[in-house]
Amino acid sequence: MVLIMTLLFDAPMTKTAILELDSLKLNQGKGLLIVKIVTGTLFLVLMANFYSLLRITMKNRTNERGGLNPTEEVLKSMNILQISLIGIVLFLVQMIDSLHHYIRGLPSLVMAMEAAKTQNQSFRKEKTESVQKLNTMAQEKDTLRTKLKYLESECESEANEANKARAEAEALRQESEGFLKEYDRLLADNQNFRNQSKLVEQRFTKQSISHPNEKKNL
Repeated sequence: MVLIMTLLFDAPMTKTAILELDSLKLNQGKGLLIVKIVTGTLFLVLMANFYSLLRITMKNRTNERGGLNPTEEVLKSMNILQISLIGIVLFLVQMIDSLHHYIRGLPSLVMAMEAAKTQNQSFRKEKTESVQKLNTMAQEKDTLRTKLKYLESECESEANEANKARAEAEALRQESEGFLKEYDRLLADNQNFRNQSKLVEQRFTKQSISHPNEKKNL
């Protein structure tokens, strides 16, 4: 019980007790052999006491006088006491072995828990980073969508302006064609006027030559 209490609580002798149990388990020579021999002996004594107690009990049932003599009473009490003590000792030995096993496995369990905790923290960090990246991508998507709408509206306005400019250019072209036609017509009229002027001048010159007296009278 003292050893169990030492293993259960953090006492000054806990580390020493664990080291002794380690050396006892790791040493496959005399120490472990002695423990096995003592445990086996206690188990055999326990079975012998069970058998003796069972025999006394069966004898009491088959006895016609109905009772045990003082010697049998003492033997029965001794058997019960030995069975109780040996059972408690074996239970305590098993408990010590289990406690030592769990205590030795505790550092690896703590390390596994720390590794799992670290991995969980890394997973949470990666999850947070992924959520932040998704939020950033969503914001960029909204920004790009806004820019796309703005560019579409600008494109539409530029297309409208281009159509308007094209219509104005077409109107100017038609107007310039009209001006060119008018200019050609005016050139033709001017040419006709010049021709008529020349004809009139030639006639006047001929008349002047053929009728000089008339010119003098004039």
